[in-house]
Amino acid sequence: MISVRIPAFFAAWLAASNAARAVVFIDTGNPQVNTGTPGDNSGWQYSGKFRTYLGVPIGPHHFITATHIAGVVGNTLDLHGDLYTTIGFQDIPGTDLRVWEVNHAKPFATWAPLSSGVADIGAVATVFGRGRPRGSEVFVGIEPKGWAWSNHDNVKRWGRNVIDGIYDGGEDYGELIYAEFNNPGIAHECHLSGGDSGGGVFVLEDGLWRLAGINLSVDGPFRKSASDPVFSATLYDMGGLEVRVDDVWEPISEEVEDIPSRFYSSRIAASLGWLVTNVPGTTALAPESFAAWRMWYFSPAQIADDAISGPNADPDKDGIANLLEYALNLDPLFAEPFAMSPGTGLRGLPAVRVENISGNERLTIEFVRRVAGSGSDIIYTPRFSSGLGAWQAGGDETVTPINARWERVKVVDTVNVADQPRRFARLMVEPDDG
Repeated sequence: MISVRIPAFFAAWLAASNAARAVVFIDTGNPQVNTGTPGDNSGWQYSGKFRTYLGVPIGPHHFITATHIAGVVGNTLDLHGDLYTTIGFQDIPGTDLRVWEVNHAKPFATWAPLSSGVADIGAVATVFGRGRPRGSEVFVGIEPKGWAWSNHDNVKRWGRNVIDGIYDGGEDYGELIYAEFNNPGIAHECHLSGGDSGGGVFVLEDGLWRLAGINLSVDGPFRKSASDPVFSATLYDMGGLEVRVDDVWEPISEEVEDIPSRFYSSRIAASLGWLVTNVPGTTALAPESFAAWRMWYFSPAQIADDAISGPNADPDKDGIANLLEYALNLDPLFAEPFAMSPGTGLRGLPAVRVENISGNERLTIEFVRRVAGSGSDIIYTPRFSSGLGAWQAGGDETVTPINARWERVKVVDTVNVADQPRRFARLMVEPDDG
Protein backbone atom coordinates (compact mmCIF):
# COMPACT_ATOMS: atom_id res chain seq x y z
CA MET A 1 0.00 0.00 0.00
CA ILE A 2 1.25 3.47 -0.84
CA SER A 3 1.65 5.79 2.13
CA VAL A 4 1.69 9.51 1.51
CA ARG A 5 3.22 11.70 4.21
CA ILE A 6 2.72 15.28 5.16
CA PRO A 7 5.23 17.64 3.55
CA ALA A 8 7.14 19.94 5.86
CA PHE A 9 5.69 23.09 4.34
CA PHE A 10 2.10 22.10 4.90
CA ALA A 11 1.80 23.29 8.50
CA ALA A 12 2.73 26.80 7.44
CA TRP A 13 0.23 26.54 4.59
CA LEU A 14 -2.45 25.65 7.13
CA ALA A 15 -1.91 28.80 9.13
CA ALA A 16 -1.68 31.02 6.08
CA SER A 17 -4.92 29.74 4.59
CA ASN A 18 -6.95 29.27 7.76
CA ALA A 19 -6.62 25.58 7.09
CA ALA A 20 -6.92 22.76 9.97
CA ARG A 21 -10.42 24.15 11.19
CA ALA A 22 -12.83 21.42 12.20
CA VAL A 23 -13.59 17.84 12.81
CA VAL A 24 -15.11 16.03 9.80
CA PHE A 25 -17.08 12.77 10.23
CA ILE A 26 -17.25 9.63 8.14
CA ASP A 27 -20.94 8.94 8.83
CA THR A 28 -22.62 12.35 8.70
CA GLY A 29 -22.37 15.78 7.17
CA ASN A 30 -24.67 17.36 9.77
CA PRO A 31 -22.77 20.42 11.08
CA GLN A 32 -24.66 20.23 14.40
CA VAL A 33 -23.29 16.80 15.31
CA ASN A 34 -20.91 16.61 18.30
CA THR A 35 -21.00 20.33 19.05
CA GLY A 36 -21.61 19.64 22.74
CA THR A 37 -19.79 17.65 25.37
CA PRO A 38 -19.11 13.94 24.63
CA GLY A 39 -20.35 13.17 28.14
CA ASP A 40 -17.38 11.06 29.23
CA ASN A 41 -15.01 13.79 30.42
CA SER A 42 -12.64 13.01 27.54
CA GLY A 43 -11.29 16.51 26.99
CA TRP A 44 -14.16 18.84 26.07
CA GLN A 45 -13.86 20.50 29.47
CA TYR A 46 -10.18 21.27 28.87
CA SER A 47 -10.56 22.71 25.35
CA GLY A 48 -10.51 26.51 25.32
CA LYS A 49 -10.87 28.87 22.37
CA PHE A 50 -7.68 30.69 21.40
CA ARG A 51 -8.20 33.13 18.56
CA THR A 52 -9.99 30.97 15.93
CA TYR A 53 -8.31 27.79 17.17
CA LEU A 54 -8.09 25.85 20.44
CA GLY A 55 -5.69 25.58 23.37
CA VAL A 56 -5.49 23.26 26.39
CA PRO A 57 -4.53 24.31 29.95
CA ILE A 58 -1.70 22.09 31.22
CA GLY A 59 -0.65 23.87 34.41
CA PRO A 60 -1.75 26.59 36.82
CA HIS A 61 -0.33 29.33 34.58
CA HIS A 62 0.09 27.70 31.16
CA PHE A 63 -1.81 26.29 28.19
CA ILE A 64 -0.50 24.57 25.09
CA THR A 65 -1.41 24.91 21.42
CA ALA A 66 0.25 24.81 17.99
CA THR A 67 3.12 27.17 17.21
CA HIS A 68 2.09 27.78 13.61
CA ILE A 69 -1.24 29.38 14.53
CA ALA A 70 0.78 32.32 15.89
CA GLY A 71 -0.84 34.89 18.21
CA VAL A 72 0.49 37.79 20.26
CA VAL A 73 0.90 38.52 23.94
CA GLY A 74 -2.39 39.88 25.20
CA ASN A 75 -4.50 37.34 23.31
CA THR A 76 -6.89 35.46 25.58
CA LEU A 77 -7.88 31.85 26.07
CA ASP A 78 -11.66 31.61 26.36
CA LEU A 79 -12.45 28.69 28.63
CA HIS A 80 -16.23 28.28 28.77
CA GLY A 81 -16.68 32.04 28.73
CA ASP A 82 -13.92 32.80 31.24
CA LEU A 83 -11.00 34.74 29.75
CA TYR A 84 -7.31 34.18 30.61
CA THR A 85 -4.87 36.78 29.29
CA THR A 86 -1.50 35.70 27.90
CA ILE A 87 1.68 37.38 29.14
CA GLY A 88 4.30 35.37 27.23
CA PHE A 89 5.11 32.10 25.51
CA GLN A 90 7.82 29.52 24.87
CA ASP A 91 8.16 27.25 21.85
CA ILE A 92 9.27 23.69 22.45
CA PRO A 93 12.35 23.27 20.22
CA GLY A 94 12.02 20.94 17.26
CA THR A 95 8.22 20.77 17.52
CA ASP A 96 5.12 22.72 16.56
CA LEU A 97 4.18 23.12 20.23
CA ARG A 98 3.85 26.53 21.88
CA VAL A 99 3.26 26.94 25.62
CA TRP A 100 1.53 30.19 26.52
CA GLU A 101 1.75 31.72 29.98
CA VAL A 102 -1.26 33.50 31.44
CA ASN A 103 -1.52 36.26 34.01
CA HIS A 104 -0.58 34.79 37.41
CA ALA A 105 -3.24 36.87 39.10
CA LYS A 106 -5.79 34.57 37.48
CA PRO A 107 -4.44 30.99 37.39
CA PHE A 108 -6.28 27.95 36.05
CA ALA A 109 -8.12 26.18 38.86
CA THR A 110 -7.28 22.78 37.37
CA TRP A 111 -5.84 21.49 34.11
CA ALA A 112 -5.53 18.54 31.74
CA PRO A 113 -3.40 15.55 32.73
CA LEU A 114 -0.64 14.71 30.25
CA SER A 115 -0.10 11.37 28.53
CA SER A 116 3.08 9.46 29.35
CA GLY A 117 2.89 7.81 25.93
CA VAL A 118 2.41 4.24 27.17
CA ALA A 119 -1.21 4.06 25.98
CA ASP A 120 -1.01 6.29 22.88
CA ILE A 121 -0.61 3.79 20.06
CA GLY A 122 -3.76 1.83 19.35
CA ALA A 123 -5.84 4.00 21.65
CA VAL A 124 -9.28 5.28 20.72
CA ALA A 125 -8.70 9.01 21.00
CA THR A 126 -11.12 11.89 21.39
CA VAL A 127 -10.15 14.71 19.04
CA PHE A 128 -11.18 18.38 19.20
CA GLY A 129 -11.19 21.16 16.63
CA ARG A 130 -13.12 24.12 15.24
CA GLY A 131 -14.76 25.29 12.06
CA ARG A 132 -15.12 23.37 8.82
CA PRO A 133 -17.89 20.80 8.31
CA ARG A 134 -17.44 18.52 5.33
CA GLY A 135 -18.33 19.93 1.93
CA SER A 136 -19.04 18.43 -1.47
CA GLU A 137 -18.21 14.80 -2.15
CA VAL A 138 -14.99 14.00 -4.03
CA PHE A 139 -15.11 11.43 -6.83
CA VAL A 140 -12.56 9.80 -9.10
CA GLY A 141 -14.72 8.75 -12.00
CA ILE A 142 -17.84 7.42 -10.30
CA GLU A 143 -16.03 6.22 -7.17
CA PRO A 144 -16.49 8.34 -4.02
CA LYS A 145 -13.30 9.18 -2.11
CA GLY A 146 -14.30 11.56 0.70
CA TRP A 147 -15.26 15.20 1.02
CA ALA A 148 -13.80 18.59 0.20
CA TRP A 149 -13.58 21.15 2.97
CA SER A 150 -16.59 23.40 3.44
CA ASN A 151 -16.59 26.98 4.73
CA HIS A 152 -15.37 27.26 8.30
CA ASP A 153 -17.82 28.21 11.06
CA ASN A 154 -15.44 28.23 14.08
CA VAL A 155 -17.66 25.80 16.00
CA LYS A 156 -15.93 23.51 18.48
CA ARG A 157 -16.57 19.85 17.67
CA TRP A 158 -15.30 16.49 18.81
CA GLY A 159 -14.81 13.13 17.12
CA ARG A 160 -12.92 9.91 17.63
CA ASN A 161 -10.24 7.97 15.83
CA VAL A 162 -7.66 5.30 16.56
CA ILE A 163 -4.05 6.43 16.89
CA ASP A 164 -2.34 4.19 14.36
CA GLY A 165 1.30 5.03 14.95
CA ILE A 166 4.18 7.46 15.24
CA TYR A 167 5.59 9.53 12.38
CA ASP A 168 8.94 11.33 12.36
CA GLY A 169 8.28 14.97 11.53
CA GLY A 170 11.99 15.77 11.28
CA GLU A 171 13.91 18.57 12.92
CA ASP A 172 11.07 21.05 12.50
CA TYR A 173 8.13 19.05 13.87
CA GLY A 174 9.58 16.21 15.91
CA GLU A 175 7.62 13.14 16.93
CA LEU A 176 4.03 13.03 15.69
CA ILE A 177 1.15 10.66 16.26
CA TYR A 178 -1.16 9.95 13.35
CA ALA A 179 -4.59 8.48 12.66
CA GLU A 180 -6.14 7.23 9.43
CA PHE A 181 -9.61 8.17 8.19
CA ASN A 182 -11.23 4.80 7.62
CA ASN A 183 -14.51 3.86 5.97
CA PRO A 184 -16.19 2.29 7.80
CA GLY A 185 -14.48 3.43 10.94
CA ILE A 186 -15.27 3.42 14.64
CA ALA A 187 -18.21 5.28 16.16
CA HIS A 188 -17.75 9.04 15.54
CA GLU A 189 -14.83 8.32 13.17
CA CYS A 190 -13.32 11.69 12.29
CA HIS A 191 -10.65 13.47 10.30
CA LEU A 192 -9.37 17.04 10.56
CA SER A 193 -9.69 19.98 8.22
CA GLY A 194 -8.39 23.53 7.97
CA GLY A 195 -8.27 25.23 11.38
CA ASP A 196 -8.25 22.20 13.71
CA SER A 197 -4.66 23.12 14.54
CA GLY A 198 -4.13 23.58 18.27
CA GLY A 199 -6.93 21.21 19.23
CA GLY A 200 -6.19 18.40 21.64
CA VAL A 201 -6.06 14.64 21.14
CA PHE A 202 -6.95 12.79 24.35
CA VAL A 203 -6.40 9.12 25.25
CA LEU A 204 -7.49 7.05 28.22
CA GLU A 205 -4.47 6.13 30.34
CA ASP A 206 -4.73 4.59 33.83
CA GLY A 207 -8.38 5.61 34.01
CA LEU A 208 -7.82 9.29 33.17
CA TRP A 209 -8.30 11.04 29.85
CA ARG A 210 -4.89 12.57 29.16
CA LEU A 211 -3.62 14.98 26.53
CA ALA A 212 -1.62 12.95 24.00
CA GLY A 213 -1.27 15.37 21.10
CA ILE A 214 -1.89 18.83 19.64
CA ASN A 215 -3.27 18.90 16.10
CA LEU A 216 -0.76 19.93 13.45
CA SER A 217 -1.76 18.98 9.91
CA VAL A 218 -3.22 16.50 7.43
CA ASP A 219 -2.26 14.77 4.17
CA GLY A 220 -2.72 16.95 1.09
CA PRO A 221 -3.45 19.05 -0.86
CA PHE A 222 -4.73 16.99 -3.81
CA ARG A 223 -5.59 17.19 -7.49
CA LYS A 224 -6.98 14.79 -10.07
CA SER A 225 -4.51 15.70 -12.77
CA ALA A 226 -2.17 18.51 -13.79
CA SER A 227 -5.00 20.22 -15.64
CA ASP A 228 -7.42 20.06 -12.70
CA PRO A 229 -7.70 22.46 -9.78
CA VAL A 230 -5.90 21.85 -6.49
CA PHE A 231 -8.19 21.13 -3.52
CA SER A 232 -8.03 20.20 0.15
CA ALA A 233 -10.14 17.32 1.39
CA THR A 234 -10.69 14.68 4.04
CA LEU A 235 -10.37 11.41 2.13
CA TYR A 236 -10.97 7.84 3.16
CA ASP A 237 -9.41 6.78 -0.14
CA MET A 238 -6.66 8.73 -1.94
CA GLY A 239 -6.31 6.17 -4.72
CA GLY A 240 -6.40 7.65 -8.23
CA LEU A 241 -5.46 11.16 -7.08
CA GLU A 242 -2.22 13.12 -6.91
CA VAL A 243 -0.84 14.57 -3.68
CA ARG A 244 1.71 17.35 -3.31
CA VAL A 245 4.78 16.37 -1.30
CA ASP A 246 7.67 18.84 -0.96
CA ASP A 247 6.43 20.83 -3.98
CA VAL A 248 6.30 17.68 -6.11
CA TRP A 249 3.06 16.12 -7.28
CA GLU A 250 3.06 12.39 -6.67
CA PRO A 251 0.41 10.07 -8.14
CA ILE A 252 -1.31 7.55 -5.90
CA SER A 253 -2.22 4.36 -7.71
CA GLU A 254 -5.77 3.08 -7.53
CA GLU A 255 -5.91 -0.04 -5.39
CA VAL A 256 -8.59 -2.57 -4.52
CA GLU A 257 -8.36 -1.49 -0.87
CA ASP A 258 -8.86 2.11 0.24
CA ILE A 259 -5.78 4.23 0.89
CA PRO A 260 -6.95 6.48 3.73
CA SER A 261 -5.51 9.92 4.37
CA ARG A 262 -4.16 10.80 7.80
CA PHE A 263 -4.06 13.59 10.30
CA TYR A 264 -0.97 14.33 12.41
CA SER A 265 -0.60 15.72 15.92
CA SER A 266 2.49 16.77 17.86
CA ARG A 267 3.09 14.10 20.49
CA ILE A 268 3.02 15.39 24.07
CA ALA A 269 4.91 12.41 25.52
CA ALA A 270 7.96 13.27 23.40
CA SER A 271 8.14 16.71 25.08
CA LEU A 272 7.56 15.72 28.72
CA GLY A 273 11.22 16.23 29.62
CA TRP A 274 11.19 19.76 28.27
CA LEU A 275 7.92 20.52 30.07
CA VAL A 276 9.27 19.29 33.42
CA THR A 277 12.33 21.52 33.05
CA ASN A 278 10.73 24.65 31.65
CA VAL A 279 7.14 24.77 32.90
CA PRO A 280 6.91 24.16 36.67
CA GLY A 281 3.81 22.31 37.79
CA THR A 282 2.76 21.32 34.28
CA THR A 283 3.27 17.58 34.62
CA ALA A 284 1.74 17.30 38.10
CA LEU A 285 -1.82 16.04 38.42
CA ALA A 286 -3.96 19.05 39.25
CA PRO A 287 -5.86 19.16 42.53
CA GLU A 288 -9.62 19.42 42.21
CA SER A 289 -12.47 20.70 44.32
CA PHE A 290 -16.14 21.17 43.54
CA ALA A 291 -15.50 24.88 42.93
CA ALA A 292 -12.65 24.14 40.50
CA TRP A 293 -14.63 21.38 38.77
CA ARG A 294 -17.52 23.75 38.06
CA MET A 295 -15.20 26.02 36.08
CA TRP A 296 -14.67 23.26 33.47
CA TYR A 297 -18.35 23.06 32.61
CA PHE A 298 -20.03 26.38 33.36
CA SER A 299 -19.56 30.00 32.35
CA PRO A 300 -18.90 32.67 34.99
CA ALA A 301 -22.55 33.74 34.77
CA GLN A 302 -23.71 30.15 35.28
CA ILE A 303 -21.32 29.68 38.19
CA ALA A 304 -22.90 32.71 39.83
CA ASP A 305 -26.32 31.06 39.53
CA ASP A 306 -26.74 28.16 41.96
CA ALA A 307 -29.90 27.13 40.15
CA ILE A 308 -27.64 26.04 37.26
CA SER A 309 -24.26 25.15 38.76
CA GLY A 310 -24.94 24.77 42.47
CA PRO A 311 -24.46 21.43 44.24
CA ASN A 312 -28.18 20.60 44.18
CA ALA A 313 -28.86 21.79 40.62
CA ASP A 314 -29.45 19.37 37.74
CA PRO A 315 -28.88 21.29 34.48
CA ASP A 316 -28.92 18.20 32.24
CA LYS A 317 -32.17 16.93 33.82
CA ASP A 318 -30.93 13.38 34.35
CA GLY A 319 -31.94 13.24 38.00
CA ILE A 320 -28.32 13.49 39.20
CA ALA A 321 -27.44 16.66 41.11
CA ASN A 322 -24.17 18.43 40.31
CA LEU A 323 -22.50 17.36 43.57
CA LEU A 324 -23.16 13.72 42.66
CA GLU A 325 -21.87 14.30 39.13
CA TYR A 326 -18.66 15.66 40.65
CA ALA A 327 -18.42 12.79 43.13
CA LEU A 328 -19.00 10.01 40.59
CA ASN A 329 -16.89 11.28 37.65
CA LEU A 330 -19.90 12.31 35.55
CA ASP A 331 -20.58 15.24 33.24
CA PRO A 332 -23.17 17.73 34.53
CA LEU A 333 -24.11 18.79 30.99
CA PHE A 334 -24.73 15.31 29.57
CA ALA A 335 -27.72 13.22 30.68
CA GLU A 336 -26.40 9.78 31.61
CA PRO A 337 -28.27 8.05 34.46
CA PHE A 338 -26.40 4.74 34.19
CA ALA A 339 -24.78 2.49 36.78
CA MET A 340 -21.03 1.89 36.65
CA SER A 341 -19.69 -1.49 35.52
CA PRO A 342 -18.78 -3.52 38.62
CA GLY A 343 -15.10 -4.36 38.88
CA THR A 344 -13.99 -2.19 35.97
CA GLY A 345 -16.08 1.00 35.96
CA LEU A 346 -14.47 4.42 35.99
CA ARG A 347 -17.64 6.49 36.32
CA GLY A 348 -21.37 6.21 36.82
CA LEU A 349 -24.01 5.76 39.49
CA PRO A 350 -23.32 3.14 42.18
CA ALA A 351 -23.79 -0.50 41.12
CA VAL A 352 -26.02 -2.40 43.55
CA ARG A 353 -26.33 -6.17 43.27
CA VAL A 354 -26.60 -9.42 45.22
CA GLU A 355 -23.39 -11.44 45.35
CA ASN A 356 -22.30 -14.69 46.90
CA ILE A 357 -19.83 -13.66 49.60
CA SER A 358 -18.19 -16.60 51.39
CA GLY A 359 -21.22 -18.79 50.76
CA ASN A 360 -23.79 -16.16 51.77
CA GLU A 361 -25.98 -14.00 49.55
CA ARG A 362 -25.21 -10.38 50.38
CA LEU A 363 -26.18 -7.05 48.89
CA THR A 364 -23.20 -5.00 47.71
CA ILE A 365 -22.81 -1.41 46.61
CA GLU A 366 -19.88 -0.41 44.41
CA PHE A 367 -18.92 3.13 43.38
CA VAL A 368 -16.03 5.35 42.32
CA ARG A 369 -14.67 7.75 44.92
CA ARG A 370 -12.33 10.70 44.74
CA VAL A 371 -9.14 10.20 46.71
CA ALA A 372 -7.70 12.68 49.18
CA GLY A 373 -6.58 15.85 47.42
CA SER A 374 -9.13 15.32 44.69
CA GLY A 375 -12.39 15.44 46.55
CA SER A 376 -11.54 16.09 50.18
CA ASP A 377 -14.40 18.58 50.19
CA ILE A 378 -17.05 15.82 50.08
CA ILE A 379 -18.00 12.80 52.19
CA TYR A 380 -19.23 9.47 50.77
CA THR A 381 -21.51 7.45 53.06
CA PRO A 382 -22.77 4.02 51.87
CA ARG A 383 -25.69 2.59 53.84
CA PHE A 384 -28.05 -0.43 53.86
CA SER A 385 -31.62 -0.86 55.07
CA SER A 386 -34.55 -3.27 55.11
CA GLY A 387 -37.22 -0.67 54.52
CA LEU A 388 -35.85 2.62 53.20
CA GLY A 389 -35.38 3.76 56.76
CA ALA A 390 -33.04 3.11 59.70
CA TRP A 391 -30.07 3.08 57.38
CA GLN A 392 -27.12 1.06 58.70
CA ALA A 393 -23.43 1.02 57.93
CA GLY A 394 -22.09 -1.86 55.84
CA GLY A 395 -19.39 -4.35 56.65
CA ASP A 396 -16.28 -5.16 54.66
CA GLU A 397 -15.00 -2.38 52.37
CA THR A 398 -12.69 -3.17 49.46
CA VAL A 399 -10.79 -0.29 47.88
CA THR A 400 -9.15 -0.65 44.46
CA PRO A 401 -6.89 2.25 43.40
CA ILE A 402 -7.53 3.47 39.85
CA ASN A 403 -5.20 6.46 39.62
CA ALA A 404 -4.07 9.45 41.65
CA ARG A 405 -7.56 10.96 41.47
CA TRP A 406 -9.98 8.03 41.71
CA GLU A 407 -10.50 4.72 43.48
CA ARG A 408 -13.17 2.02 43.22
CA VAL A 409 -14.96 1.07 46.44
CA LYS A 410 -17.16 -1.95 47.19
CA VAL A 411 -19.05 -2.29 50.46
CA VAL A 412 -20.76 -5.52 51.55
CA ASP A 413 -23.99 -5.58 53.57
CA THR A 414 -23.72 -7.29 56.97
CA VAL A 415 -27.14 -8.91 56.59
CA ASN A 416 -27.72 -12.20 54.76
CA VAL A 417 -30.35 -11.75 52.04
CA ALA A 418 -31.82 -15.13 52.98
CA ASP A 419 -32.67 -13.69 56.41
CA GLN A 420 -34.00 -10.36 55.13
CA PRO A 421 -35.01 -10.64 51.44
CA ARG A 422 -35.97 -6.96 51.23
CA ARG A 423 -32.69 -5.08 51.39
CA PHE A 424 -31.82 -1.65 50.00
CA ALA A 425 -28.57 0.20 49.48
CA ARG A 426 -27.79 3.87 48.94
CA LEU A 427 -24.83 6.19 48.70
CA MET A 428 -25.08 9.61 50.25
CA VAL A 429 -22.69 12.35 49.14
CA GLU A 430 -22.52 15.60 51.06
CA PRO A 431 -20.14 18.53 51.45
CA ASP A 432 -17.48 18.19 54.11
CA ASP A 433 -18.12 21.30 56.13
CA GLY A 434 -15.50 20.32 58.69
